[in-house]
Amino acid sequence: MARPLILAVVLLLALAGCSSDGDGDGPGGGPGDGPTPIPSATPPPTSGPAPTPPVPSTALPALVIRPAAIGDARVGMTRPEWEATGLFADGAAVCESELIHWKDDPDGAGLRVLTDEDATITQLWVTAPGPVTAHGDLQVGSTYAELTAAFPDSTEPVADGYDQASIYPPGEEDGLPYLGFLLDAPPDEVAAATPIVAIAVTGGEPASFQFDC
Repeated sequence: MARPLILAVVLLLALAGCSSDGDGDGPGGGPGDGPTPIPSATPPPTSGPAPTPPVPSTALPALVIRPAAIGDARVGMTRPEWEATGLFADGAAVCESELIHWKDDPDGAGLRVLTDEDATITQLWVTAPGPVTAHGDLQVGSTYAELTAAFPDSTEPVADGYDQASIYPPGEEDGLPYLGFLLDAPPDEVAAATPIVAIAVTGGEPASFQFDC
C-alpha cells in the first residue's frame, strides 16, 4: 500500500503547483503577475541640456577685435612676427595638428589660432566673453539683435554646421579682411535673443568656425 500512497501524494503536489504558477489575477496568481520583463540592452536616451563648452581657466585679456586682428595679433603674421609679440607659444591647444596656442589661454577654451604649415597665422577667433569688437562693443554672449544694430547691413545667417549659423558684416569681401560671427542656432531659428558663440577674423575668406582635428 505504501507505493500507491506515495504516488497519490506526488500527484496532489503537482496539481497544487499548477494552480499557483501565476496564471491568476493576484499574488501567486493575482493581478499584474506574469513573466518578469527582460531589461532592454540599450537604455532609453536621457533628456537634458547639450554639453557645455569648456570655460577658460583664467579670465581672457581685454583684447580688441578688428578685421584681421585680435589685440596685437594679426592674420598673416609669420613665425618671427608673432614670436616678437610674446602672445603665442609652440604646441597644440586642442588639435594635434595645431602648431601654436595663445599663452593667455593654453587649453584653447577661449582663444584659438590656426596657422599654415609654416606657422603663419591664418585665422584667430574668440569663443568666450571678454574681448570686444572695436565697432559695436560686441563679444561672445552678445545677441543677434545687438549684432544687427551694430552692423545693420550684415549678410543673412547661413548654415555653419552643428545647428549653428554664421554671419558677416558688409564690406568684408573681395579679398578684404574678414570679421565673422557664429550664432548658436540654425539659420531658420535665429532670433533677436540668439547669442554669439564665436567671433573670428581672417585675411580674406570666410571663417572656418567648424573644423576637424
